[in-house]
Amino acid sequence: MSILSIFAKEPSACDTNKILIVDDEAPIRKLFNMILSIGIVGAEIDEACNGLEAVRLFQDKRHGIILMDLRMPVMGGFQAYLTIKNVCSEAKLLMPAFIFCTGFASPAAVQEIVGEGKSCRLLMKPTKSADLIQAVKACRKE
Repeated sequence: MSILSIFAKEPSACDTNKILIVDDEAPIRKLFNMILSIGIVGAEIDEACNGLEAVRLFQDKRHGIILMDLRMPVMGGFQAYLTIKNVCSEAKLLMPAFIFCTGFASPAAVQEIVGEGKSCRLLMKPTKSADLIQAVKACRKE
């Protein structure tokens, strides 16, 4: 292996069989977990109650799909997204797919933060089970 190949390492993909649900409301986390456990066969699903916990779990498990609420205590969804983006850059990882799931932000607000990245989506709460499953399945195909 040459020195150039060490420095030119291609970013590694995160595991799209690993899904992280991040929401400060336990009933929402449990509901999303139940829906995805039934709708996404073989997925490993973890839960976090705020953005800081999400960052820590992501660093350990490298989730390929993250469902993220925006307004949470300790660390909100946008800050967690930016922190995970930095973690990925430093660890030479491809960004996981993000599905922002909120009842408080407009699509324009999310678009402003995450740009035109095709790996980011927005679901407004309340969301239908079928829409949640469809969004996650779409992320697994990319």
